Amino acid sequence: MISWKKGVLGAAMALASSSAMAQDGVSNAERPSRWAGSEIAVGVLQHGSNFHPLGEELIFDLPALPPGQIYEGSEEDGTVDVQVVYRSAPLNFALHPRLTGKLQINTAGRTSFASIGAEWRRHLPHSRIYGQVGVGLTVHDGYDFTPNPFEPGLTQAQAQRRYDIYREHISFGSQVLFNPNAAVGVQLTPRWALEATWEHFSHAQIFSEQNPGMDTLGLRLVRTLGPGR
Repeated sequence: MISWKKGVLGAAMALASSSAMAQDGVSNAERPSRWAGSEIAVGVLQHGSNFHPLGEELIFDLPALPPGQIYEGSEEDGTVDVQVVYRSAPLNFALHPRLTGKLQINTAGRTSFASIGAEWRRHLPHSRIYGQVGVGLTVHDGYDFTPNPFEPGLTQAQAQRRYDIYREHISFGSQVLFNPNAAVGVQLTPRWALEATWEHFSHAQIFSEQNPGMDTLGLRLVRTLGPGR
């Protein structure tokens, strides 16, 4: 399972970098018809996957903790997100970025995200396969800091409510997060494409020392808008 996750990011970055010059040399007639169109996409993603290729260390087999304890940053693992994406047509500067807007909604009532940013795409020459990398800014509806369930003076009901929040919600340390992301896609038809995607949310300890971050992995179905070609 871990090998395909690493392959998503590695292939995306390799495609985006190694084929940039080749893509610029392809004429408009040779480019896929969806190159110039705006897009919408819908995806399903694993919420809280232990895959962060920009981090220093990954731990996939964490030892079990005693009852009542949980690893920081793992409080929302095991849930599912639905993602809706809008991308503009490529802009005619800076390697043709697409402006993006994303809404990623957690289906279990955990943290959801709204992001704006830009993405850069490169196709393998004369191929249906492409790599894509992007970056954005995100706001979320979760917790900067979860309430302390051990604060003196709380009633039992108040302490239990805070403890449930502590166990089920991540403390992100900031309301504003960064959203580096990458994808590998395949064009199924001139109108439709399928993408394997990685999305990361964190603030790199810029806004506070609390910064567990979160990674999500999944698949997106992409539809090109505009008149047919």
